[in-house]
Amino acid sequence: MMNLTQELANGVAQMFPDAIFYKKTTEKVVALTIDDAPCYQDREDFGTKLILKAIATHNRQYSQLEPARATFFIISSHLCPDSQIIPEIVANGHEIGNHGVIDETHAWLTPQQFEQQLKEAHEKLLELTGNNEIRWYRPGRGLYNQKMLQAIANLTAAENYDLRLVLASMIPFDTFDFANHPWLTATYTRQMIFPGAILVFHANSLKVAQNTALALETILKDLRQRDYRIVTVSELLDKR
Repeated sequence: MMNLTQELANGVAQMFPDAIFYKKTTEKVVALTIDDAPCYQDREDFGTKLILKAIATHNRQYSQLEPARATFFIISSHLCPDSQIIPEIVANGHEIGNHGVIDETHAWLTPQQFEQQLKEAHEKLLELTGNNEIRWYRPGRGLYNQKMLQAIANLTAAENYDLRLVLASMIPFDTFDFANHPWLTATYTRQMIFPGAILVFHANSLKVAQNTALALETILKDLRQRDYRIVTVSELLDKR
């Protein structure tokens, strides 16, 4: 039987069938995703490294279990020219997703602007990951339209992309100052957990990234205590 959170996610997914909000499964597994990394103008990538450290520390504490992994949805303009954060994310066993060039509402772009930015971000991420596959795109502010879907289809046909649009089964509040507190983020997230859920947290500023890193200490521990596996979007959606 679905809980209320599952029912809400299912209702939204039926209204927006072109996006992925969660996976229907009875297995205790969730996908962990981080948006907006690295932090804007964070030349040392300090905020993203805090999140990576929080996950790595958790994995050491639960070394007898499969390590927790995340999908980082990257805004390509946030990357400093000499940044090594993408190889570091990949080296830690995590996955890279496309979150566009600029932290903005992509649905407000013209079709030409959107296609150009999607391609620019995609090619940059491919370069930095050593041409590893980039499979997932998440639109800015979680909004999309049919013209964006057509642009994705155009690039798939012309450039051999294989992108799918992924959102999440929870509405994030961690980018708002009034809700930017680790305890509140962890408490809220606990109510959003169900088998197949896609969780989303943010790293758009150093303050928000610090909140995410601290909140993850509690969230990941809680998931383990409830016997959940914590995986990337690919691991969640590829598993039958």
